[in-house]
Amino acid sequence: MLLSYDRNGGYGHPDHVRVHEVGRRAAEMAGVRTVLEATMPREVVGRLVRLIRVLRIPFRFDDEQLRSAYSPAAAITHRLDVRRYARQKQAALAAHRSEVNGSGRIAPVMRLLVQLPTPVFGLVLGREWFVDPATSPAAKPASTIVPRSSDR
Repeated sequence: MLLSYDRNGGYGHPDHVRVHEVGRRAAEMAGVRTVLEATMPREVVGRLVRLIRVLRIPFRFDDEQLRSAYSPAAAITHRLDVRRYARQKQAALAAHRSEVNGSGRIAPVMRLLVQLPTPVFGLVLGREWFVDPATSPAAKPASTIVPRSSDR
């Protein structure tokens, strides 16, 4: 199994898009049959963005960008509850120093997330979502869907 980002690189970060492309190619070259792409349901992202805006946290993403970020809920094939790892996940997020301390468009949100009490952080980011493009028809254009032999 190989873990990567979804084809949008999550929110479109160029490095994440590249990780998706390289991961996909590496899986092909190595013959890895299962690739899970880390993502979030767009609908959840939309709710979080509305909350961020209600709280008046600076957020420099426009609605058009967010409509194509992450993956539609219908494409999600795996959901994991990771709340018990909230402390570790928050520490990992805090280790992204340039994103947390920088002036990028996501920095204000990152600063807030790493400062939340751990239980609250767990409520907000205590889930992980993945798309298995081999089994999720919603994850790829209809013209590329090829049924597996067990689906015929």
